[in-house]
Amino acid sequence: MNDKKTTRPPFLSALCILTFIGSTIGFIAYFLASIFFERTSKLIIKYSSWHSVDAISPLYFTVLMVLFAFSLTGAIRIWKFHKDGFYLDILSQLLILFLPAIWIDWNAFSATNAIITGIFVVGYGLNWEYLK
Repeated sequence: MNDKKTTRPPFLSALCILTFIGSTIGFIAYFLASIFFERTSKLIIKYSSWHSVDAISPLYFTVLMVLFAFSLTGAIRIWKFHKDGFYLDILSQLLILFLPAIWIDWNAFSATNAIITGIFVVGYGLNWEYLK
């Protein structure tokens, strides 16, 4: 049984593995940021142009952590050829993209993150036929 439904294309494998890595790192980073919020706040003020972190809270980092967990779950579902994983991952990534802009300010929107998200959406879309 070597048909296209049971053989994962290398491009789809690469996308999933990159999503596994990125979502795991994002989950851990935001988990730590939410637990060590005071230390994270000091680092944000020290290494960014922000003078105050009044716009964010541990809840902000917790929400991002949950979104990265959903993205990881979506990638696992895609790895298993399930279409619902595509929807879960894309929705999570779009929320991750727009949450800072909505929560903080539109200046927090990341064009780089938007480009990377777009590349993954297109990449997963090109592999749609392999998902059931």
